[in-house]
Amino acid sequence: MDHDKCGARAGRHTCHDHDGGDHMVGGAFTDFTGTYELTSSEGYEKYLEAIGASTASREALASDPQTVKITQEGDHYTFKSTIAAKALVTQFTLGQEFVDTFEYDNSRQAKGIARRDGNRIILQRKAGDSEMTIVYEADDEGLTVNLVGPNGVTAKRRYKRQP
Repeated sequence: MDHDKCGARAGRHTCHDHDGGDHMVGGAFTDFTGTYELTSSEGYEKYLEAIGASTASREALASDPQTVKITQEGDHYTFKSTIAAKALVTQFTLGQEFVDTFEYDNSRQAKGIARRDGNRIILQRKAGDSEMTIVYEADDEGLTVNLVGPNGVTAKRRYKRQP
C-alpha cells in the first residue's frame, strides 16, 4: 500500500486501505470487529460488588462461558456480551453520550461516553453514585478489558479472538 496517499508519516499511525478495509501500520490495531471468548478474569467479582451489582447479578456475570461480539461501523460500535445464555448489548458512538442498561440488575441504567485512543476504546460511565472506567484494548491475539470502579477497585479480563 502506498502510505503517502493516506498521509502516513514516520511513527505509528492508522489509515484505511483504499478499498475501504483497515490495516495495521507500525503495530497500531485498527479494527475491533470480531468475536472474543473469555480466557481469564482477575478481581471481577469485587469490581461488580463495588459498582453495586446485586449478589444474583454478580453470580450470573461471573459465570462461564462468556463471549463478546463487537461490530464497528465507522464511529458506531455494538458490544454484544453473551453470558449464561443471555445477551447484553451496549451500543455507542464515539464522543456522544449513551445510556446503557444493566439487564441483570433490574434494568439499572448508566450514562456514559466513549472515546478511542489507537487500539483502545475507553468507556466512562456513571450509574447513580458509581463511576466506572472500562478500557478495551485490542491486539492481534484478542482483547484485554481493564475495569476501574469506585474507590479504585479494579478488574482485568482477557478474551481470545475467535476465528
